[in-house]
Amino acid sequence: MAGVKPAGYRLPAMLLAGLLCAATGVACTGSNASQPRPSHPISSHPISSHPRASQPGTSQPGAGDTAKNPPVMARCVTPGLLLSAVPPAGGGAMGHQGLVLVFRNTTRSSCALSGYPGVAARDSSGRHPVDAARSTVGSIFPRTARSRIVLAPGGTVSAGLEWTVVPMGPRDRCPRYAGLAVTPPDETRSLWLTRPLSFCGEFRIHPLVSGTDAGGIAQ
Repeated sequence: MAGVKPAGYRLPAMLLAGLLCAATGVACTGSNASQPRPSHPISSHPISSHPRASQPGTSQPGAGDTAKNPPVMARCVTPGLLLSAVPPAGGGAMGHQGLVLVFRNTTRSSCALSGYPGVAARDSSGRHPVDAARSTVGSIFPRTARSRIVLAPGGTVSAGLEWTVVPMGPRDRCPRYAGLAVTPPDETRSLWLTRPLSFCGEFRIHPLVSGTDAGGIAQ
């Protein structure tokens, strides 16, 4: 008879599911409908397109080179300097005489000088030099300090030179010298100054200072 199924017969799974959906009124969309879904959507984080920030303490190549390494001022050289000598503003002092050695920048560029010029007194044959000792304290130039001085074109610096004129021991007069060989600081070439002088001792040169008075005592 049609419609009568033999014992043990089972309805196909899809037909059974359809009958259950019709009986309960639940909409069915397929076998995947029964699988659980996440309650929250999964989000993704986009990779930033901004360049990576520099690490602390680092800098880009070439950045700030001028500020950190300013141009170095050129040193004054012998051919660009004119040497002259004038008496100290205050004259001599208690058996001491002296000179103010003046250097003038004759170039068109600024340059720098620092420290002591080298000074050697020479006899008329140019031999038997006597070197001046370096000192920051004296009688005519009481106290001077070493410093770095920038000379603009035409600018001047000066250094005090002093000595004693009182004979000591068996001498009745001081030796005479024809002039001075003067070497600017950090140079090997000298300038010759024809300046006859006599001294017995304490032949001293003081550091360079700005101007033309070598820091001497003015009267």
